[in-house]
Amino acid sequence: MTVRVRPAQPSDGPALFAAWSNLRAHNSSIDRRIIPAPVSEQEFFEGLTEVFQRRASATFVAEVDGRLAGFISGGIEASQPDRLPERHATIGYLYVEPSCRRQGAGRDLFGAFTRWAASYEGVAHFEMPVLALDTGAEQFWKAMGFTPFIQRLWAPLSAGDGRDRE
Repeated sequence: MTVRVRPAQPSDGPALFAAWSNLRAHNSSIDRRIIPAPVSEQEFFEGLTEVFQRRASATFVAEVDGRLAGFISGGIEASQPDRLPERHATIGYLYVEPSCRRQGAGRDLFGAFTRWAASYEGVAHFEMPVLALDTGAEQFWKAMGFTPFIQRLWAPLSAGDGRDRE
């Protein structure tokens, strides 16, 4: 399998929408707390157009045999005011079609994004969320060199009144 990674283009919109929808379905199947907001294809295209126009964001696609096999998107974000450096790279989405997994597409997409992020002065690291219950994603990111940094916890509002505790 030969993977070709390139910057995403507006013409990739329909295939990106399908892949993004598959990713959202996967995430919601992993954790019932993930409830995807309804987003029409038109709304997705409008958002994608905005992403393409932002200098501090990037989207790359992986192609196999001329079809979209995956994508990665993210950007450069400000760090918390109490932490240096002032900015870091973050990955918002990474998706590889199941039939193309474990064949280098994810690694190639991450490599393209890393090279893009390295072009920003003062950006030297990544920070990003990963679903705690998505062990496959966790294993992938650890293989890419990620280590746990800040744990994000979740609780319903009723936890504050003691009803959910024993």
